Amino acid sequence: MVAEARVISRADHAGPAPAGGAADGPAPGAGDDPYLLLAYGELATAAHAAAAVLERATDALAHGLLASWSLGVEERADIAVLVAAAETVTGRAAVHITTRILELVDGTAGADARSGGPGFDRFWRNARALTAPTQSAHRLRDIGDHYLNGTHARLTLLA
Repeated sequence: MVAEARVISRADHAGPAPAGGAADGPAPGAGDDPYLLLAYGELATAAHAAAAVLERATDALAHGLLASWSLGVEERADIAVLVAAAETVTGRAAVHITTRILELVDGTAGADARSGGPGFDRFWRNARALTAPTQSAHRLRDIGDHYLNGTHARLTLLA
């Protein structure tokens, strides 16, 4: 979604085409808006942070699956907390990023975005549909209880 929005933002902020033919990169003046640059920097950072948390949880889960029955109770609890954290962080990032991009594209693409031009609302609807069944408040309490009190998070497939 961020890549598609970037294409729209570049096109809408592009300056006049250079004389003598097509350019290799973005047109002069594309993306000079400091607020737009800040917004895309925040979005890229949120996406990278969510990916890093997800990668750490995936690595821990893979290690746990390889260890199988030799994995201790504490290690299982730590993996459960990492997975819960990844689910919470990625869900929140998905909703934040999609909401923010809708605002950006609506501001740059004008009527095309509102009339369904690029169709970015599908990303927001998908993010909301995928994150609605999860209860991040419960996950966060379990994570906090684990780190504060040493309790073991519930091992569930869905929460």
